[in-house]
Amino acid sequence: MIEGIASIVSDVQLEPPATLKRSRPSGQRHAFPLDRLRGMLSVPHGLEASEVGERRQRYGTNDIIETVGNPVAELARDTARDPMIWFLVGTAILYFALGQSAEAATLLVSIVPLVGMDVYLHRRTQQSTSALRGRLASTARLVRDGAEVTVPATEIVVGDLALVATGEPFPADGVIVGGTELQVDESSLSGEAFPVGKYVLEAEPIRGPAPLVDHVYWGFAGTRLLTGRARVRIAAIGSETLYGAI
Repeated sequence: MIEGIASIVSDVQLEPPATLKRSRPSGQRHAFPLDRLRGMLSVPHGLEASEVGERRQRYGTNDIIETVGNPVAELARDTARDPMIWFLVGTAILYFALGQSAEAATLLVSIVPLVGMDVYLHRRTQQSTSALRGRLASTARLVRDGAEVTVPATEIVVGDLALVATGEPFPADGVIVGGTELQVDESSLSGEAFPVGKYVLEAEPIRGPAPLVDHVYWGFAGTRLLTGRARVRIAAIGSETLYGAI
């Protein structure tokens, strides 16, 4: 009788609340890079200044979305790569050489709508890129040399310890090593409006070179913390982030 009651109580304790069950993605796991973060989960301080430069050289910078320096030049390069335009130009030159000026002129005029379409698509791409960039953190609060510092988000390196407050976006992808009652808006990645509960990864996974860690222990670039304050050990930056792969 007592054993039966104990079993029921144990089952009840292991059963998460219904609201949390809805916020837990089923079957979603992500590779934990042991080679990058081995022994760093339980370390309360961030990187030393000497480590930052070495890790930046090894893993790169946190450029999640490429910034185009000159949109006009970029448009010209994209248009010049269109094989259909060069085909029409070549055919028009051939018609001119054969003395068929009317046909050649018709082909050259037909290039205009193609260029117009390239301009339209390029503008749409720029608008989409701007919208994506608007969801990213412009700055990040980190722990370095044992002190809290604020740096441009592009200067984050793998292994940094990031501090994320309520209402702030995660500056890169990483595992959560501190925080309570964390809820995150991941609609930019999943399209779902419901907040996702997040939890602290208490122990370092040890199975294999890249063990899989459940989605609820991760914070991702482009997502926003709705409640609580999180400490995140950065595991992926730039194009390696989920947001950078969009």
